[in-house]
Amino acid sequence: MKLAFSSIACPNWDLATILAKAKQHGYAGVELRGLQGQLNLSLCPELTADPAATKARFADAGVELVCLSSSAAFHMRDAHEVADNKAEARDYIDTAAALGCPFVRVFGAEIPRLFLRGWERNDIVLERIAAALRDLAAYAESRRVTILVENSGDFCGSDDLWFMVDAAHSPAVQACWSTLAGRSVRERPTTSIPRLGRKIAMVHICDGKFEADGSFAGLVLPGQGDCEMERMFELLKGTGFDGWLTVDWPKLWNAALPDADKVLPEAAKYLAALIKKPPVVLTAYKGDKNAPKFKARTPVAAI
Repeated sequence: MKLAFSSIACPNWDLATILAKAKQHGYAGVELRGLQGQLNLSLCPELTADPAATKARFADAGVELVCLSSSAAFHMRDAHEVADNKAEARDYIDTAAALGCPFVRVFGAEIPRLFLRGWERNDIVLERIAAALRDLAAYAESRRVTILVENSGDFCGSDDLWFMVDAAHSPAVQACWSTLAGRSVRERPTTSIPRLGRKIAMVHICDGKFEADGSFAGLVLPGQGDCEMERMFELLKGTGFDGWLTVDWPKLWNAALPDADKVLPEAAKYLAALIKKPPVVLTAYKGDKNAPKFKARTPVAAI
């Protein structure tokens, strides 16, 4: 396993600072979710004006560019909206290919509300998302980039994420598992990690406290919350996971959170210790696959 952090933790740092801090704090890689206020990375000249020079900057720093994280999602009923989001994803895939970046992140996102008829059936929405992913998969594969679908919004559970990735029918579509999103629907690692298994290519590390009724109480440093980090690491090792663990500290969305210079060193120390712990013997898991049929349900509120 390798450690990275997302630029969502440091929205004011330029690329030079991000690379220097990654090296200083013990991170092998960086995920970019915007850069100094520009959330559309395909429009960021610091990355795209001279891709060869950008690649050289990462190589010289000894830091890998792990993922370009987009805002693209494909749940919409409007075909034009879906097409616009697919175009954004293709732009990110092109940018990633030019920079030698292996992953582009997209979202699972939302269940649309139907006018006067409640919520759209979740199985229909999941199929629509899967169709878009199938369409993008060949494009990504031809450029040696992998699309990572992150559990989010109304699709925070591993059953929905498993379906979206599996229904894409392509090695170019894999899972990015968000620990906090999973916990927001009361899903324990003992369910999510065995279910997703080898489909997980990246784990977004974010921890939080939850009230007894399941409501979200606030963000905390990894290991200080209710996301069962130690158990998750045991299970990841049991599946043979050797991918990226990316600290996803959302300072970009919440300026009141502690700064990256405080959070990133502490998170790296804690996570590196978990990586070094010897694996434990795990029992086999049976019957923990996504159900073949879905029931309509009311979306849960996103954090």
